[in-house]
Amino acid sequence: MQILAILAVALPHNLGAQVPASERPVIKVFLLAGQSNMAGADAVIISPPGFQSTTADQATRLTTAPLPAGDQSSIYLPWGEIREQPSKNQWVHGPEVGFSRALYAAGWRDIAIVKVYANFNRNEPTWPWGKGGPLFEPWMQFIDTRLEELRMQGYRIRICGFLWHQGIDDAIHGPLAGHYADNLRDLISLLRHRYATPTTPFVLARSVNSSIARAITGDGENSPMATVRRAQITIGESVPAAAWIDVDDLPNVNTHHFSAANQLIIGERFGAAFLKLCQPKTP
Repeated sequence: MQILAILAVALPHNLGAQVPASERPVIKVFLLAGQSNMAGADAVIISPPGFQSTTADQATRLTTAPLPAGDQSSIYLPWGEIREQPSKNQWVHGPEVGFSRALYAAGWRDIAIVKVYANFNRNEPTWPWGKGGPLFEPWMQFIDTRLEELRMQGYRIRICGFLWHQGIDDAIHGPLAGHYADNLRDLISLLRHRYATPTTPFVLARSVNSSIARAITGDGENSPMATVRRAQITIGESVPAAAWIDVDDLPNVNTHHFSAANQLIIGERFGAAFLKLCQPKTP
């Protein structure tokens, strides 16, 4: 599995048609995407006590689904507060929890998160996440539909940032690894042009040095996995208003996934990197 907040203010369903645009409240939207670690695969929530909801979770809106199925998937979650998500007959969560809590602690309010995730196989002729790829149009449609739902609820939309945790599939694929930097750079530009501004923050997590990928496509400093990881650092350090976070110090579960506790840490690191990019901006 790969990948990218309703209840803080209860508004009538079609308030957007009744209130002038200039008078509507602004909701700050973050677009999250990636693969299994963005989805929260194997980040199993221990039950009991189960998911421990906080004020930040209750004040943040979340919608999420796998691609390409999107809102047609049986595990699609429509808009609601931050909560656990189904995966392999278990309940999990991804980095969105720690991220939203970090922003809430920093004074951010009225946050909405649109998260998608997907895998692709080794036979893909082009990068599936890029324009023209099999994931791109379903992804854009999912985002556009969710944003329209917010507009119909009476909000003005401000896309405030992008979070990205993806890359192991490129290393497993092999040939796509050498194009990773160019593909991701082009995607960042496209997303900013379509939804935000040229300097809207983009934060990525460097992929785990996956033993699965290394077993399939090779090991060493010139292997596809190493190539992807270097490209992610390059993008995080060279693209304006971009940053990367390191997760290598966090123990893995089921080969290259993270526990729920470590997903909270990853989310907090995403939040810290985003807030640093925003300085001296205020929420």
